[in-house]
Amino acid sequence: MLKFYTDSMFGKLTRFLRFLGFDTLYRRNESVEEMLEESKQNERIVLSSSQSVSSSCKKQQIQSIHLTSTDISDQLKDIKAILDITINFPPDNLRCSVCNGSLASRNKSEVVDRIPEGTAKHYDDYWECNSCSKIFWLGSHWEDIKKTIEEIR
Repeated sequence: MLKFYTDSMFGKLTRFLRFLGFDTLYRRNESVEEMLEESKQNERIVLSSSQSVSSSCKKQQIQSIHLTSTDISDQLKDIKAILDITINFPPDNLRCSVCNGSLASRNKSEVVDRIPEGTAKHYDDYWECNSCSKIFWLGSHWEDIKKTIEEIR
């Protein structure tokens, strides 16, 4: 499975890649050098809109994609085309959109006291992040995600 490291201007792209099951780190406070070192050591593909970051990747033989669009659909289309990947939705391996941890399926009874009031009336499938313990369910935001995925297919 491909792994990514997104530059600091790609928060939305990071969340989408995680929604799609891709192990994706997001540069917040790390230096560009730290991002590149992590990417080199762990075979992560750097996603950036910075020409200088892309040039540094090339010099260090780190795979990277220089993204110029600010539109999430266009960004995902570019990644899909360049890497010749198939986008599976829902993905086989769910990832936390917040911290990138893996998600594990949970019974409603296990999480009912940790979800917003009324949510349990509308949804039956839940997942918990193994790293940050955030609870997820396929709420209305998944419809927007599905629309975006359909656009890139």
